[in-house]
Amino acid sequence: MSPNDQIEYFRSIGRLEAQVAALATAMTEMKTKLDGIDARLDQLDRLANRWKGGFAVILTLGAVGGFILDNAFRWLLPR
Repeated sequence: MSPNDQIEYFRSIGRLEAQVAALATAMTEMKTKLDGIDARLDQLDRLANRWKGGFAVILTLGAVGGFILDNAFRWLLPR
């Protein structure tokens, strides 16, 4: 192997090392972003569960209120 070939070989290795370092940095950034996305999804999941519970309560209150009003109108306004 000639000295010029060795120099080119080491330059190629250096370029590959730089690319690997750039990939490692990109992976670290992606992991950080994914952690942020996971945290936001957890918040949305908790919020959705609260709304599900609230919807059930409102639906129940509406059904009970409708039943009471229906019976009150039937009693007050006989046909």
